[in-house]
Amino acid sequence: MGWGFVEDAIDKAELQPILDVMAPLLGGAPGPARPAPGPGEVTLASPAVQPPEALASFVTTDHDARLLRAVGRSFRDLATLRAGTPLAAPAAVATPRNPQELADTLAWASDAGLAAIPFGGGSSVVGGVNPEDMGDWSGAVTIDLQGMNAVLGINERDRVVHAEAGILGPALENALAGSGLAVRHYPQSYFHSTLGGWVATRGAGHFSTLRAKIEDRVQSLSVMLPDGRTATTRPLPASSIGPDPNRLWCGSEGALGVITDVRLRLVADPAHKLSASIGFRDFETALEATRAIAQAEIWPAQMRVLDPFEHMVSTALAGGSGEGALMILGFEGEYDVSHARDAAVDIARAHGGTPRASGDQGAGNWRDAFFRQPYLRDALLDHAAIVDTFETAVPWSAVPAFYHSVMEATGDALEDVCGHGGVACRVTHAYPDGVALYFSFYAPGEHAALLTQWQQLKAAVSEAVVDGGGTMSHHHAMGRDHRDHARTEIPAAFRSAIRGAKSALDPSGMLNPGLWFDD
Repeated sequence: MGWGFVEDAIDKAELQPILDVMAPLLGGAPGPARPAPGPGEVTLASPAVQPPEALASFVTTDHDARLLRAVGRSFRDLATLRAGTPLAAPAAVATPRNPQELADTLAWASDAGLAAIPFGGGSSVVGGVNPEDMGDWSGAVTIDLQGMNAVLGINERDRVVHAEAGILGPALENALAGSGLAVRHYPQSYFHSTLGGWVATRGAGHFSTLRAKIEDRVQSLSVMLPDGRTATTRPLPASSIGPDPNRLWCGSEGALGVITDVRLRLVADPAHKLSASIGFRDFETALEATRAIAQAEIWPAQMRVLDPFEHMVSTALAGGSGEGALMILGFEGEYDVSHARDAAVDIARAHGGTPRASGDQGAGNWRDAFFRQPYLRDALLDHAAIVDTFETAVPWSAVPAFYHSVMEATGDALEDVCGHGGVACRVTHAYPDGVALYFSFYAPGEHAALLTQWQQLKAAVSEAVVDGGGTMSHHHAMGRDHRDHARTEIPAAFRSAIRGAKSALDPSGMLNPGLWFDD
């Protein structure tokens, strides 16, 4: 098990030049690869329940079905699979094909004393779908929503698509072909994540500087509660009637109801696209240019900024080499975007940037590397390399000091825990008042101690983020991995209010237990 499609995994020919680049960070050439165990080599506890015959067509206790949905796709998840210890897994997996089958699944789970964990594409990297901390529940049934994947309607006048929560990103985009409309929401997990998953985790995508977060594009949604009741918000452009009910379920990670369908705001399928790549001598200078562009409200569809090490890694994946920091701009729209592109380039140039003639190639190289990076992590894990990421957002007034403090704390942790290592950073999203920073780290690990080493590193970097005033996640969600450190950024009164909502919507606490705060 690993990220994505088996046929897209990094092979030896692609991996070798990357290993050559990484060797100094990994303490020299890595040892022989130790492949991940096959599905039959992973031990699961015997299922504690047997689904009733009436549910047999969409509920299973099959070993491989349970294994596939026992974890997400984080480093912790994949290292856990390699640990050789029995794996916490759902007792059963349900793949309902319609709301009635979903209601039947929830009723059976309640009667059987099972918790219920909603599951989209399984690309969580924060422990959001793991059947852990189940408390008094005898186990869990994981509810895979991919069986509910229909497009229910396309409203071209309102520019809204209505679709079931289990539809994958590419299928949703393909359904809009010929309408003149598009989603243009491309998280790194685009090929392996669902509409409902995007909403449940408040995700963000690749072309999303102006429309950064998915919750800003949700017009309305429907959820099913454990007792089979449904709640549907009204499809409105805006309202001032109390707190926004959509926002209650956006980011709820399946703990307040199962999202069944969403009305999502669309954009015009862009007729004009331009890009630019701009080099900077250092990341700090590039950050200032990024701030100036964001505060000028020019709004490139994409604005990514790679620090020197991130630039080197991404170009190595593309078979090249890169020096200094790199800003990648993408503009797209219904009408000519050259004026906006030129204005942004002028601002970057005024801040010391040097436009590159191969702008489209630079953007393309980074985009390809962006989707390949999780595959790289998996390939390096075979060699006991610890490769992971964490992301955050801070106000502009906190950078570059925040960047330096987190880089230093991460570097110190890598040295203390692993003896070697390197850390990189990139800007993923920019706002007039702040910026999202995405860090990656690489270090040599030990096959027998990968989980322990990762836990020590995760604690150190999380403390650095919290101490610096950053959020524990800009777009990966909270999950179980971020819960303890995320508590400090949520006011106690709001934590209490969410517990009240949990009690009203899910009185027994069966939906994704252990995800929210107890105090």
